Order: sequence, then C-alpha cells, then structure tokens
Amino acid sequence: MLETQQETQEETQSTQPASQREGTMDAHLWGYLQPCNAALTRMDFWKIRPKYTIGRNHDGNEIILPGFKISNYHCVIMWDGKEDRTSCVTVQDLSSNGTFINGVKIGRGNTKILREGSELAFGTSTPQIVNGGIEDYRFVYRHLAAGPPTEGLYKYYDLCNELGKGSFATVMKAVHLATGEWVAIKMIQDKKANAAGTNANADGNGTTKHQAFMREISIMEHLKHPNICELKEVYIQPNGDINLVLELVEGGDLLDYILTRHGLVEDDAKHITYQICDALAYIHSLGVAHRDLKPENILLTSDKPPRVKVADFGLAKVVDSLTMLRTMCGTPSYLAPEVVRQQNAEGYDNLVDSWSVGVIVFSMLTNAGPFIEDENQRDIRMRIIERQIDWDTLHNSNVSQEAQSFIRSLLVDDPRRRMTLTDALHHPWLASYTPVY
Repeated sequence: MLETQQETQEETQSTQPASQREGTMDAHLWGYLQPCNAALTRMDFWKIRPKYTIGRNHDGNEIILPGFKISNYHCVIMWDGKEDRTSCVTVQDLSSNGTFINGVKIGRGNTKILREGSELAFGTSTPQIVNGGIEDYRFVYRHLAAGPPTEGLYKYYDLCNELGKGSFATVMKAVHLATGEWVAIKMIQDKKANAAGTNANADGNGTTKHQAFMREISIMEHLKHPNICELKEVYIQPNGDINLVLELVEGGDLLDYILTRHGLVEDDAKHITYQICDALAYIHSLGVAHRDLKPENILLTSDKPPRVKVADFGLAKVVDSLTMLRTMCGTPSYLAPEVVRQQNAEGYDNLVDSWSVGVIVFSMLTNAGPFIEDENQRDIRMRIIERQIDWDTLHNSNVSQEAQSFIRSLLVDDPRRRMTLTDALHHPWLASYTPVY
C-alpha cells in the first residue's frame, strides 16, 4: 500500500528498497506516474502486480490518495502483462469527481487506454496549489514494459516536475539524458488546442490551431538572439501533440520581479527595457511580431542584474485577440487600441508590440497600471476603448523627463505616430545606457 500524502512520505520511502528511491529498479516496473507537483512522490507500478486500485480508503486500495476530491475507490489501473510494443495499460474510472487523461474525463464506469507521456489526473485536472500542492494529483505516465523509447521526446529527455500550466499546454522541467542539460518542455495537447476553435485566414478558410502552431514554430526555430528564450527542438507525437524543447530560465518572470520590489528604480527598469527592445527590434527586422507581450512572457535569469529572455514569440498569432486580455493589479491588458478595435492596421503589426512595451515600462516605474477606466463597464472591449492614460501618476512618480518622454512616445493611440522599438533603442532615455551583457 502506498500513500502519497506529503506527511507520510518519509514513512513510505523507508519501507521501499533504497534502489527504488534512487530510480535504479525501473527494470522491475511496468510503468510509473511522475508527479507534476514536486510536493508528491513518484508512483511505481511493479511487474509482480499488474493491477492497482487507487482511492481514499485504506482498505482495498494499493495506492492511497487522501484528497477530499478522491473517491473511496477512485480508479483501477491495469497492465496487460505484455513486455513488447503491443503492451497496453488501461484506466477504469470508479469515481464521482472524475479521473482525467490529458484533461478529458473518462467517466464513471468507463475505461480508457493510458499511453506513454499522457497526463493522468485524479479528482480534477486543474492545478491545486493549496497547502503547497500536496493534493495536486496530476501525473505524467511513463510506460516501461515496452522497453526504453526508441524515438521521440522520451528517448532523449526525462521529465522532472511541472513549471506552469495553461489552457492547452503544460510546461515541464526536464533533463537531457545524454548531456545532463536542463530544459523546459512546453507540451501542447492537440485535442485541447483544436477544441479552442479555428482561426479564419485572409481567404476565409479555417486553419486549425495545430496548423497555426506549426506555422509559428517554423518561425521560432530561426530566432537566435541572447534575449529570446531559445527553441531548441520540436517533437511531434503520433497523436498530434506538440512538444517544444525550450531554454530553461529559472529566475522567474518580470511580473513577479516588479511586484516583489514594489516597482523598479529607473536604472533597473532601463536595464530590462533595453534588452526587451533589442529582442523585439530583432524579430521585427525579420517580419515577426509578438502581439502578446506582457510581463508574464518576459522571463529573467537568476543573474545579477538579470538577463531578459522574451518567451512565446509568434504564438500569440494563433489566439483570438480577446482571449489574450490579461490584467495586472486590476488594470486592463497590454493590447494596443487598434487590436481591440479590430481596425485594419496592416503594415503596423510591429507597433502593437511598441504599445505593450510602453505599458510594461510604465508599470515598472510606477508599480501601477497606466489606465483610468470605468470598472462598471461590463463590455471589456468598450472598457478598453474608453480608457484614459493616467499621466498624472507617471508625472508624480519621480521619473525622469527622458523616461516620461520614452513612455509617451510608445503610448500613442495612432500606430502611425507610435515609436518603433528600433527607434526606441536610440531614444535619449536608452541611448545613455551601456549594455551589461
């Protein structure tokens, strides 16, 4: 019997062979569940036991999950006993709240096949962060009975723990088996992405999210810049899922950096802004626009001062404009007004990013959003169109005249009059900056 609750980890581990704890007994396993949350331990499935019942009840279950969303007898995981490429594992759902494979509920009484690399979740498929995530019962299944992978992602990488999760993608920390290099792997589930809808292209034809992602990936693979999070490799699973192997950046994102410091002093803001502008000016020179630039997409290394790594280049193009709306401290998004108005701004795509940089720099220097808006306006499109820029907050924040001029040149309503990010590098506020890296 294995209980996965954090408070029983030491007791559980002490009863297991030391070789299992060190991961050297995999030859005796038909599979295991790698937790997405580092608060939990790995669930091993031994060949001497092809059937495991999982649930909350201490009687009749081989694996105990004590969470309140877990049924007394939640599910049964069964291996067919074969040790070749035809071997199969199934999950029978016995629960009330559900057992989920890749976010899709199996359904009480139903049975589904559990495949290598699939996410298996108990009780809910959404991350659970309460109490450090000890009831975050989401796992990635690794199938060992068929032997080591001969191709694809798992031949070269071993997954560790989850770094983040979106509506149809999960980012996992992983290590390259041969080199020991740590990376971040963005795992995009094809079914979830396509379920989000299609994008109409200029000809009025429907383009699936999968096709759109592949088009953007072809662009990302050619982006090489010290301030861009590098896309190292791409693996396409047989079921259409896309795995992006990315540079691992472990210093957090710009949003946390701003909030934990209650805003940035001007020299620090200038250091970060220069790197953002340099990265964006580079991709603009290649005819690529980010279009979803926000502090969460700006990663920072743990260096002092931090090196900027802008992430998710180009992927914003496959998301409908209104799904990109985000808030920071209760303020509206970083979208340029012409995007929200859905005006024909052909030829000015790059200047959407200029607006976003203006919002970000304003927030860094004031620890506040730049907009005055009607919070009673329920139509988010109208709320953004009618908003006004709070120039008084900027003026009263002891910000230099050069910095104010920089922001004012970016937050221009008409994109034809807005400063490009190439020109931003030569603005007096940044022209005096000497790059550290």
